[in-house]
Amino acid sequence: MSSTVDSIATPLVRGVLGALSSLGIALAVVVVPALAAQVAGTASSATALDAILIGLSILVLGHGGGVMVSTGVIDGPVTLTPFGLLILLLLLSALSMRRVGRALRPVRDDGVLRTGALRDAGSALGMYALVYAIGLAVLAGIGRSTDTSPMISSAVVSGVMIAVVGGLVGMLWSLRREPTDAVPGVRVLALLPAPFGDVARAVLMAVTGLFGLGMALVVVMLLLSVPAQSALFEGLAPGIVGGLVLTLVQLALLPLVAVWALTVLLGGTVGVGTSTGISLDGAETGVLPALPMLGALPGPGDFPVAIWLLMILPAIPVALGAVRLVRDVAHLERRERITAWVAYPVAVIVAGLLLAGLSTGGIGDGRLVHLGPQMSTLALPLIGVVVVSTALVLGVLVTPLIPWSRSTLGSLRARVEAAERSERDGAEKRSDGAEDGPRDADAERSALLERFARRNSPVQRAVPADRSGSAVESSAHSAVEPEPSGEEPAGAELGRTEESGTGAGPDDLEADAWALPTSTSVHDEDPAQQAPSPGGARRKTWFSRRTDR
Repeated sequence: MSSTVDSIATPLVRGVLGALSSLGIALAVVVVPALAAQVAGTASSATALDAILIGLSILVLGHGGGVMVSTGVIDGPVTLTPFGLLILLLLLSALSMRRVGRALRPVRDDGVLRTGALRDAGSALGMYALVYAIGLAVLAGIGRSTDTSPMISSAVVSGVMIAVVGGLVGMLWSLRREPTDAVPGVRVLALLPAPFGDVARAVLMAVTGLFGLGMALVVVMLLLSVPAQSALFEGLAPGIVGGLVLTLVQLALLPLVAVWALTVLLGGTVGVGTSTGISLDGAETGVLPALPMLGALPGPGDFPVAIWLLMILPAIPVALGAVRLVRDVAHLERRERITAWVAYPVAVIVAGLLLAGLSTGGIGDGRLVHLGPQMSTLALPLIGVVVVSTALVLGVLVTPLIPWSRSTLGSLRARVEAAERSERDGAEKRSDGAEDGPRDADAERSALLERFARRNSPVQRAVPADRSGSAVESSAHSAVEPEPSGEEPAGAELGRTEESGTGAGPDDLEADAWALPTSTSVHDEDPAQQAPSPGGARRKTWFSRRTDR
């Protein structure tokens, strides 16, 4: 026991006071509405004592216990737990032990646990659970009557579970502290050893998302079935106060129906009585209690095959939790990461099965003896959804699938862009070729005409002159044919021999306009051949014709 704490504030006393305060608030939560309904029910013969006893039975049911009922209409055990009341009782226990934890001051001002803090916290929590369970058992014994009889053993067990779970959450909650400039902050999940703190955070995220998904489906169904609920409410005619009490009862049952809806989304079957069931295949219902919210249940019949696509919805929160887990454990060693990856789906599956199991129960021994999820139909789909979702996230984020996909898409995009560029360049070249085609044809035609004009000059006659006028003859001859280079052709020598022997007549001066040049191309001719021959003598090619022969 800590010496810094007064005797009245010892851990044991703090635990006892916390348990008594939690039980007092819980008793008020269930008894006050029951008394209000008894006062408002003018047609009822129940007394205030009967209302209190009914409230005590509801309190035991809210903890998860059972009540034996013998009213003639309903005979047998009632074990259906109102989840809304269960959540409220857990919250009350957590708040009570949070106050106890802060009063014990387990953390010093420097952010370190003080000596004996764990011992004091454990003592307070143990005394809280003990007193809470004993108090609930006493209340269950007080609530026994001829019509209802709460089960004391189930009250004790369920009371211990609520006190331990809620009290532990409250004690951990009391350790949380915001960081300051001088003292570091304290986070509850950070107190767990790695990687279980990260796993707990991811599991909490996934389970909360799954529960919210089921609640959203129930709200949508309630909105779509407002006329049917209104008809049932008018048939009961509870009045103002009775209507408020009936609304509170339905709010207590709303989380339970949300778990049922989640079971259907996961691919399981929910029974609403003997030989009944609601699943993604269809609905087969029977006679149900006249509770307005039950009017939202689908009528008998088969559902379309496309409704099985709703199983994708539960995979979303599971995948988001897996993504959070992968990011949180990225800095840990490989062994710890593998432990976290394996522990996450296992914890989610256990939490899902636990929720479904707590939401099962029955009302009497008659037609409503089996209510809630059928566990045999839920286990396999739940395992499949959780494992497949987690495996897909790990395959995308942990394996090199994303880098490989990015590199593959990048190379494919580069090849496509290169092909587009080459095709665009080819189109531009073809268009440029089509524009330059007429110009090239015109240039080629002009070149051919120019060559033809040079090869086919008009016939020119030389003016007869004296042999001494060699300059005139040389100029006339140079316009017709090229001059030889260093070596003269044989025809030129022959022409000179004939000229020196016979003389030049008028016909001899006529140049053949169709004489071909000695070379195959105009451009191949040597410019030196155009120079006048020595001595001013006129040259004629051996192709020239003579008219005197």
